[in-house]
Amino acid sequence: MDFQSKRLHKTITNSDLDLQSLDPRIYCELQTLVALKPAAVKLSFQQGQFRTSAQAGRHNSKVRGRGLNFEELRHYQDGDDVKNMDWRTTMRTGKPHVRAYSEEKERQALIVVDQRASMFFGSQHAMKSVVAAQLSALSAWTILRSGDRVGGLVFNDHKSHYTKPRRSSGNVLSLFQSIIKANHNLNAESYAKESHFSLNKTLLQLDKISSGNSTIIIVSDWQGFNDESLSLLKQLQRKNDVVLVYVHDQFERELHHISDLVATDGSDQLSMIPKQINHQSPNFYKHYSDQFKQKLHVLNCASRTQILPVIEIDTDGSELNQFCSALGRGTN
Repeated sequence: MDFQSKRLHKTITNSDLDLQSLDPRIYCELQTLVALKPAAVKLSFQQGQFRTSAQAGRHNSKVRGRGLNFEELRHYQDGDDVKNMDWRTTMRTGKPHVRAYSEEKERQALIVVDQRASMFFGSQHAMKSVVAAQLSALSAWTILRSGDRVGGLVFNDHKSHYTKPRRSSGNVLSLFQSIIKANHNLNAESYAKESHFSLNKTLLQLDKISSGNSTIIIVSDWQGFNDESLSLLKQLQRKNDVVLVYVHDQFERELHHISDLVATDGSDQLSMIPKQINHQSPNFYKHYSDQFKQKLHVLNCASRTQILPVIEIDTDGSELNQFCSALGRGTN
């Protein structure tokens, strides 16, 4: 770790966030995010190593990976790839010519981390917000290890914080600081506050700050996803490689199986007995379930038809293994 990284690590560790008193399943910790660095070995977002879902089918990614820059047109030499033959020049001159390329040495990546109130939920292993923080950290270490610049955009219901892409561990730790700050501001009362910063506002901001030819990884539960969201994602994808990470909880999929449901706004509680709810409002569970299925359906359709890879992550305790499997390697 370089001097800048050590200084920032000390700054975060000695901050007013008392990490020792926090449950790591509810709030993320710097130590946990830093400790994910070794897990990034052999992981990649480049073409050929990335699978678009850890839960559904195994198929190659549509992420382009590093680009190739045209260097020169020259005579064919033994060992040259015939795929690079320039047949027009070869026919015109009567001598075989090939097009020589050099690999693009560096790209930039933006990791977009959702820390809105809807992410402050978990019924099994950890909050979706914590899982999103950990997957974002693993993504950052993976990209930094590949030699590319990495930055990010952390957003909640009220604002966002942008970390400019740089190729340094210190910059990654600065991104982690933004994630931790947003994460630790979440609480049960967050649901009662009016949201001013929507998913679509974030996507619009991304379009403005992305320079093109970037890898953009968006980790979210996709609350508020609609037709405009899909249109904005398509627009981003025209200039960049966009990877969607969909974090969800079993409770959200199987609400109708829950026998004892209690809702709270942080102060008051309401017992929601399924039989009573079904009697008073028979469409309550069906509406919630249909909403979840529709969002998943649209995201999967986007993956198949719009060159938008989607990684589904269930917060069941195996989140990191699901993510590593999607990137080509399990944690075991």
